Amino acid sequence: MFVTVVKEKNMMKRLIVCAIILSIVGTANAAITFDEFPVGTLISDQYAALGVEFLAGPLTGKLPQLSMDGAMPSQPVLRPTGEDNYYAFQGDFWMKFTTPVVDVTFDSGYWDEIGLAAIDVYDPGMSPLTSLSNTSIGVDTISISGLGQIGYVYFNSIADPSGADIDNLAFTQIPAPGAILLGSIGAGLVGWLKRRRTL
Repeated sequence: MFVTVVKEKNMMKRLIVCAIILSIVGTANAAITFDEFPVGTLISDQYAALGVEFLAGPLTGKLPQLSMDGAMPSQPVLRPTGEDNYYAFQGDFWMKFTTPVVDVTFDSGYWDEIGLAAIDVYDPGMSPLTSLSNTSIGVDTISISGLGQIGYVYFNSIADPSGADIDNLAFTQIPAPGAILLGSIGAGLVGWLKRRRTL
């Protein structure tokens, strides 16, 4: 009798741990510091495995590029203009999330004035969600959340006389439906075992 109770307790503990793990499977947090490739690299699909691709902006028509920028706290950064002139930081580009995300943060700068950034946020179907700008001079942290599913972010630093770039991009992907189902099954098993034990 005692051995059976101990086995059931151990089984219950294992199932609780499994349920917790299963409930968070599929929720991916990605952090990109842009030091993963050599300076000068044009960035397009190199970060697709992490859940984001970069597309040329409609105004400059150029892919963003890894670059050094002494005005930013850490380097390298993602510069919006893929040009040989490493001191040109005025440009635009798209971030396309391959799996919808629920929040996005990144550092941007160096901004000469408040309100020069044009940052547009879209859902996965390209419907506009919101437009943001920098709220401080210098380096500003842009935080986007509470909008539902985010599919695209457009970054434009052309209005700033010196331009601006981004660094330290982080985002949280929405859990895949399969992961939610597995988590629910795990939680249901734990509840069933608890009920069985009390009967």
